[in-house]
Amino acid sequence: MPIVTLTSDYGWKDPDGAIVRGRIYSEMLRSVMPAPLIDITHSISPRNHLEAAYIIRNSYQSFPKGSIHIMLVDSMTSNNIEVIAIELDGHFFLAPNHGGLSLIRPDLMVINATQIQLKNRLELTDLESQIAAAAIHLLNKGKIETLGSPLKKIRSLQTIHPEMRNENTAIVHIQYIDHFGQLVTNASQEWLKKWHNEKYFYAIARGRRISNWISTREEMKNAGSLYLRINRANFLEIGIIDPGDRGSNTAASLLGMVIHDPIELQLK
Repeated sequence: MPIVTLTSDYGWKDPDGAIVRGRIYSEMLRSVMPAPLIDITHSISPRNHLEAAYIIRNSYQSFPKGSIHIMLVDSMTSNNIEVIAIELDGHFFLAPNHGGLSLIRPDLMVINATQIQLKNRLELTDLESQIAAAAIHLLNKGKIETLGSPLKKIRSLQTIHPEMRNENTAIVHIQYIDHFGQLVTNASQEWLKKWHNEKYFYAIARGRRISNWISTREEMKNAGSLYLRINRANFLEIGIIDPGDRGSNTAASLLGMVIHDPIELQLK
């Protein structure tokens, strides 16, 4: 059974997320097409498309093919921007056309892209209501092409890529800081293998050399020390072992690093 998911930067305190969920359920009742509605998260940092893309990229494949993923990030001030639906990797994604969708899987080609224009639902004037109706149309096996006008190309956002400085040095950047304050870089395991060619390397972050590699919980010794690992999303990550009471001493706070900050990698 396809599932509808919802990701936003609305937060959990304000009513905006509940309003969207209510509109989606109302459309389900209208079409007599019930389905699970899953909140992936509403804790995306405000207007942070890179963070949203990382979370969706590493979660959508766990859902059944044909699922519909609604992405509402930086949408509250986008009254005049078009709303789009795309088909990618057997899933559907709906969002304002501000470029955020281009970051989810830049390695894959979008199969279909449509600007949502619900001419039979002119009463739906706001972005969220249009997306809710489009989601249930797709859930009901409706064709994406009938949602509106085809788009040859969706808007895209540029990202920073890992960079090889020379045969022994590379520069990568932080793309995401997780709930535990661990620093996820934009260096994928595939990219790293091409760079280091099975040679040992270490990282330098804010002048600190980090050379302790771990792969299992049992290897997490020496509380308070920094470590390197390949995380479950297959990206290079810097974390800290046993960060202290309530996780107050995280890798992000200890190093004073934020998204887009550079980290140097050195072959030994």
